[in-house]
Amino acid sequence: EFALREPFEVHTFSTPPGSLLALYTDGLVEDPALSIDDGIDRLAAAVSRVHPWDGLAQAARHVVASLAPARRRDDVTLLLARTIGYRKGDTATWRLPARDDAAARARTLVHALLERWDTRSDLRDSVVLLVSELVTNAVRYAGGPITVRLIRLGHGLLCEVGDAGNGRPRLGRNALLDDGGRGLHIVHRLTTRWGVRWTDTGKVVWAEVAR
Repeated sequence: EFALREPFEVHTFSTPPGSLLALYTDGLVEDPALSIDDGIDRLAAAVSRVHPWDGLAQAARHVVASLAPARRRDDVTLLLARTIGYRKGDTATWRLPARDDAAARARTLVHALLERWDTRSDLRDSVVLLVSELVTNAVRYAGGPITVRLIRLGHGLLCEVGDAGNGRPRLGRNALLDDGGRGLHIVHRLTTRWGVRWTDTGKVVWAEVAR
């Protein structure tokens, strides 16, 4: 089942692996005794002191504790995220036209890749089925071109299927009985987590499968 996308703007930028991204509400940097620029500078200085090995949850608590005004006039929220880089040999990307044979083509490509990666047979079967369902949904609901990407992780595999649609996939209550919603339930059952992110040209549905 698909719903219209949320009205979010998409901003794309490049960062080197290991970069620390801080998203925050203005309550963290606004203080009657400081200008907003000074507050942002204090936040940048605090974030720059986070060690690459520090856990992000604890680091975020330390940053908030050091910056938040004693008398808060607004809610304070801080989200820290660290970017990750992947070796070239641990990724594979294919671009497919949005045709009826796209899912079959994706299954063939993914199966061959996972054999080269020496992936065990049960995991290989799960990933092939997962990618097939995501590509089928993209052809049915979104249109192309369709991009399929696999990333080999230390704890499993990350599968991504991008398309040109603006619909947000979601599980429906009766989807197990509906042909149009069965694929997402298969995705939900096979993965440890999955979600969607927006791009300049559409969206990407991603899913992780544990080894």
